Amino acid sequence: MVSLGCPKNRVDSEVMLGLLEDAGYQLTPEADQAEVLIVNTCGFIDAAKQESIDTILEMNQYRETGQLKALVMAGCLSQRYQQHLWDQLPEVDAMVGTGEFHRIVEAVEGALHGSRPGFWGEMPVSGMERPRRLTTPSYTAYLKIAEGCDHSCAFCAIPQMRGGYRSRPLADIVAEARRLVSQGVRELVLIAQDSTIWGHDLYGHPQLPRLLYALQEIPDLLFVRLMYSYPTQITPELVTAMRDLPVVAPYLDMPLQHAHPDLLKTMGRPFRREKTERVLNMVRDAIPDVTLRTTFIVGFPGETDEHFAALLDFIESMRFDHVGVFTYSPEEGTRAEPMGDPVPDEVKQKRRREAMLLQRRLVSSVRGRHIGRVMPIIIEETGTTVSVGRGPTDAPGIDGVTYVRGQFPVGTVVPARISGVKEYDLVAEPV
Repeated sequence: MVSLGCPKNRVDSEVMLGLLEDAGYQLTPEADQAEVLIVNTCGFIDAAKQESIDTILEMNQYRETGQLKALVMAGCLSQRYQQHLWDQLPEVDAMVGTGEFHRIVEAVEGALHGSRPGFWGEMPVSGMERPRRLTTPSYTAYLKIAEGCDHSCAFCAIPQMRGGYRSRPLADIVAEARRLVSQGVRELVLIAQDSTIWGHDLYGHPQLPRLLYALQEIPDLLFVRLMYSYPTQITPELVTAMRDLPVVAPYLDMPLQHAHPDLLKTMGRPFRREKTERVLNMVRDAIPDVTLRTTFIVGFPGETDEHFAALLDFIESMRFDHVGVFTYSPEEGTRAEPMGDPVPDEVKQKRRREAMLLQRRLVSSVRGRHIGRVMPIIIEETGTTVSVGRGPTDAPGIDGVTYVRGQFPVGTVVPARISGVKEYDLVAEPV
């Protein structure tokens, strides 16, 4: 399997691999040895779409150079462009959308027997006690707590591909978390299109703090990390749970997209800079050591130099630990599509570089506030004199790392005192 896109897609891939393994299929990391190849696609932006199509065409070459008998296309691109891709990609022997990836065994069986099946329904999120073959390191796993999205951001096509927001029941999530921890997982990364609204459709209002308290009861769990939070749902109750529960990492990922009120309104983001600053200050007052991650979009239709200057001012004044900046890509079917793409690409790229250079100038001093703190570091790479790991300040795959003096086995947790900063990374001494 080739899994593209976000961690939510990765969890779907792991479930598909688990289902196939349970059905008797032998998994191989070698594409030229596989009789069945699955590409779990991403359809979020144009570059991701092109990568997905290119990967499918690349994998199809193993019909000539490998053992390939069936090529299966899964994921967001399959869901979004069902019939069009079905007609345009004769190389594909079966197709599975995001709503029915649990039918992957049926799809593979059908593909191998020449029936060319396709599945695109909407999958229920309850009762998801399905097997998973983890593709992350043994000590880290993503835990999907909801599917779909109800927000109407003008730039985003996620609701077209994933449907409306559906929370997984509390019992399902906790049961899966316990299974993962029993297998050796020490860090659970909570993911959804909006993690902070979890439970509102099941219990009448968001209940993320309730979920965090339930996860706190799992023995041997080191970190629970919150990703994809939404500013309007960062409540005092949630912040109190983050502060008081030892298992919850002092880490909050909150994609903000912009800072200028005109752009936020056009983007369909239901909050303004003043409200966001109050939320961020509330979090920092309660949890002084909190790590804050965010992402921004530059080049959205109508963004002027004044709008961009406001964004730079916001980045400089709020001093985030981690910042990602993306250039706007128009997506068909979104509310922003009729606006066109008036900001030239060279302007978008220039603004992105300028924003990232600003964050690069700020990051050493921002990260420097951790010097002197003792943190638990999960070792990810071992060396003869220095090991590489991550603590509560860094999410897997997207943030920095911590260099710990000494040789430690991969997967062990080492208490270490932060002694220095190396741009985006930290340097530590074992305690």
